[in-house]
Amino acid sequence: MASDDKFKTKIDYDKSLTSLACSIEKYFDIIPKHKSLPYIDDLLNEKKPENVILLLCDGLGSRILDKILDKNAYLIKNRKDEIYSVFPPTTAASLNSIKTGLNPSEHGWLGWTGYVPPIKKMITLYKDYEKGKREKDKDFLEIKEKYYYNTKTVTQKITEAGKYLAYELNCYPYNVDRDIDSVFKRILETLKIKGKKYIFSYYPEPDDILHDKGVKSEDAKIEIEKINKKVEEYSKLILENKNTMMIIVADHGHLIVDERIDIKNSEITKYLENQKIFIENRAPAFIVKKGEEENFKKAFNKDFGNRFYLLSKEEILNNKIFGEFNQDSKHELFESSVGDFIALPKDSSKSILLAECDKTNNVSFHGGYSDDEIYIPLIVISN
Repeated sequence: MASDDKFKTKIDYDKSLTSLACSIEKYFDIIPKHKSLPYIDDLLNEKKPENVILLLCDGLGSRILDKILDKNAYLIKNRKDEIYSVFPPTTAASLNSIKTGLNPSEHGWLGWTGYVPPIKKMITLYKDYEKGKREKDKDFLEIKEKYYYNTKTVTQKITEAGKYLAYELNCYPYNVDRDIDSVFKRILETLKIKGKKYIFSYYPEPDDILHDKGVKSEDAKIEIEKINKKVEEYSKLILENKNTMMIIVADHGHLIVDERIDIKNSEITKYLENQKIFIENRAPAFIVKKGEEENFKKAFNKDFGNRFYLLSKEEILNNKIFGEFNQDSKHELFESSVGDFIALPKDSSKSILLAECDKTNNVSFHGGYSDDEIYIPLIVISN
């Protein structure tokens, strides 16, 4: 990152998944909370499509496309730009940003595992599990609608306004269609409905394959080449519907992790309130015993300072790594959910920090701050 080894904010939220969602809102006469993407605004105003399709392919980062596909591949030829994910670049945070037009600081999904202050537990948010367990947490189930499912999506806002139509066809993590042909067939069926409309759809690959096999695997190559082929095939059918535009993005990229560091071998455990870590293993957050902040910081930098930046809560808020917010838009649990410190991997770091319940066989990860993780493609196909 910076040559002086000092953390600098990297993600530009005015050119991110949040701003892409705001462009969709703007086109369908919904007032967005943030700046929209000028390129998409101009294109929508020029083309005036009757149908706007947004397809998100989980894990299909911009750098991965460059590593696997050649310059004549359909996805590469139709990539108009690359934009940013959000922080952390992980499905829980980024999918909620593209669905709501809000930053993580506003919708409250700060990572795969969140600290939930009202119940003082670390929860795997999409699973409803307390971290390290495999059954739904009763305390979380009682409050999750109030705090984590209380934000209207772009499709809901368009529908409620009543002027246009909006559809969400594949809703992670429920009823997710894992067959790309089925994903596109549902899009084609929805296009038959008359009226100006927005269609959001989700495809869960190549994320699972990348986690299991890694970016350099033959399985990843086969899957991404399949996505490229299917997009090209179905685009011809989709564009038979005049005045249609399809935008394809990812929620994040991936990188192979070479080093797994168990925090139980570090002095930092003496100063932790809870021996678990949360948010992401590539961006772990910590809750520190009151009065032990300086001791924790010193111990962390001694053991991990060459691989990770350590940001205090004050630095987290000042750097706005979870995106812009104000007192009116900020999620009510945001500041109490970020913990006392967050560690962010330096550009050269291919490391993760693990607590005892974090053991994993995954080869490839995301959630950190490297180019491989935060840059995503902006692919636009229109007639």
